[in-house]
Amino acid sequence: MKYLFLFCIGYTLFLSASAQSTDTLNRIDEIFSHWNNATPGGSVLVSRGGTIVYHKAFGLADLEHNVPNTTETIFEGGSVSKQFTAASILLLATEGKLSTQDDVRKYIPELPVYDAPILIQHLLNHTSGLKDWGSVGSLTGWPRTTRVYTQELGLEIICKQKSLNFTPGTEYSYSNSNYTLLVTIVERVSNMSLADFTRTRFFEPLGMTHTQWRDNFREIIPNRAIAYSNTMSGYEQMMPFENIHGHGGLLTITGDLMKWNTLLQSHAIGGDKLYTMRVQQGRLKNGEQISYAGGLRIETFNGYKEISHSGATAGYRAWLAYYPDKKMTIAILSNDANGNVVAAAKKIAEIFLGKPEMKTWNPERVPLTESGMKHFSGTYRSIRGIDSFTIMQRDGKLFWNQLPLTAIHNDTLYTNGMKWVFIKPGRMLIKNGADTSSYRSVRAIDSTSRYLQSLIGTYISKEADTEFTITVKHNSVWISRKPNTSYNLTPLYYDGYRGDEFELLEFRRDRKGKVTGFEISLSRAERVPFTKVTDNR
Repeated sequence: MKYLFLFCIGYTLFLSASAQSTDTLNRIDEIFSHWNNATPGGSVLVSRGGTIVYHKAFGLADLEHNVPNTTETIFEGGSVSKQFTAASILLLATEGKLSTQDDVRKYIPELPVYDAPILIQHLLNHTSGLKDWGSVGSLTGWPRTTRVYTQELGLEIICKQKSLNFTPGTEYSYSNSNYTLLVTIVERVSNMSLADFTRTRFFEPLGMTHTQWRDNFREIIPNRAIAYSNTMSGYEQMMPFENIHGHGGLLTITGDLMKWNTLLQSHAIGGDKLYTMRVQQGRLKNGEQISYAGGLRIETFNGYKEISHSGATAGYRAWLAYYPDKKMTIAILSNDANGNVVAAAKKIAEIFLGKPEMKTWNPERVPLTESGMKHFSGTYRSIRGIDSFTIMQRDGKLFWNQLPLTAIHNDTLYTNGMKWVFIKPGRMLIKNGADTSSYRSVRAIDSTSRYLQSLIGTYISKEADTEFTITVKHNSVWISRKPNTSYNLTPLYYDGYRGDEFELLEFRRDRKGKVTGFEISLSRAERVPFTKVTDNR
C-alpha cells in the first residue's frame, strides 16, 4: 500500500510537470503563430542549464521555391555579430597583444587626429563619437543594401570624417564604424582575417560547425534563408549585398548561438578574465555607467540579469540573450524584416521569468493661466541632439505632436511618461525616465521670398563625397542630387529643415548673414558639413 501511495504521488507530479511543460511549449508556439507556410519566419531556441527545452522553426526560407525554415537553416545575425568581434579584440588583450586603453591610431594611423584620442575601449562601448559609415554613405544616394560596401570602403569613409559626433568618452552613440575599426585592429594585430581568427579561436573549439562570416556575399551558402520585407505589394527580397562585416554579417544557426552562450557560464575560452572584460559595462568621463559592454548589453528583466543583443541587417532579424541566474538562453533568428523578434523574445522571457510589473502614475493636474501657457509655447531644438519640437497653444490647451500636455506644476508639463520642464525663457528640459535632454528655443519658420532666395545654390561635401543643389519651387525649398533624386524639404524652424533621407539640415551663415553652407544630421552621423560653392539665383 505504501509503495502504491508513493507511486501515485510520483505519477501525479509527473503528470503535473508534463502538463506544465506542454502548456509552456504551446504558449511559445502561440507567440510565433503569425509565421506560416505563406510567410518568411525563423528559428527559435530556448535552453536551460545547457539542455534545450524548445527548438522549432517557422515559415519559409525561400518563398519562391516553398522551402521551409528548419532548426538547421542559416540566417544572418545582424548586430548579434558584434559580440564575436569584441571577444576577438578582448582575447588578444588577455594575451597581451594589445590594450583596450591603446589609442586606435596606434593600429590605424590613417584615422584623422581628433581633439581627443579614441581608445579601443571607446570602440567597444560605442563612446568614440565616430560617425556611422553607412549613414554617411547613404548621403551619396546609395544606402546600405543598394551597393556593395566593403571593409576597405567602410574604412575609407570613416577616415574622411574630419569631425566626430562628440568628444570621445563623453557620450554613448551606437555606430557601426566602431566595430569596422575593431575588425581592422584584429586583422592587423593577429595577421589573420577575422574569419580565420574566429574560426580557429572560437567556432571550431565550440563545435559551431554552421557558423561563418558573410565576407563574400556572392558565396553559395547551403541552407541559407533568403531575407524578405513585406511591402504594400507583397513580400520582396531584402538581402545584404555587401562584404563588410564584424559589425554584422555572421551567418549562423540558433543551435550554434546556444553553444556560443555556454562561454558566459563555463568561461572555457579566455578564462574568467575574458568573461569579465566581455561583460564590463562602459563608463563615461563623468562617471556615468552605460549598459553597453563588449558587444553586449547588460540589463535586467523582471529582476533577473540579462546579457543580450539584438540584430537587424537588411531583412534579417536576430536576438540572443543569456540569463545567468537561470542559466537560460533565448535565441531567435529570422528572415522576416517585419517580425519583431525582440518583443517575441521578451514574451518568452515572461513565460520563464514572470511579467515585469507595469507602474502607472496619474499626476494631479494644475491649471495654467494664459501667460503660463505662453512661456511654454514655441519651437525648440535639442542643444546636443538633432531633434526639435513645437508646443502649440490651441483652445486653451497645450499640444505636442497633436498630443495634449497636462500641467502638473507651473513649470512642468506631462504626457506619456515624459516631462517638459521650463527652466528659463528660451530653455526647456525633457525628462524621459532616467534620460534628460536640454532644448533651446529657435526662430520661427521664415517663408519670405528674400529668405528662400538666400538658400539657393550648389553645396558639396568632401566628407560625404557628394553634391546637392538647393532650389525654390512654389515657395518651397527643394533639394536634388544627380542623377534623379529630388524632393522638397520640410521646414522645422529658421534655417532648419527635415528631408526624406535625413532628420535635420541646418544652413550655416557668416556674420553678415550670408549662407555659407549647411550641415546634415541623420541617425548615427551628426553635422556632416557641406560648403556652398555656387549661387544659382
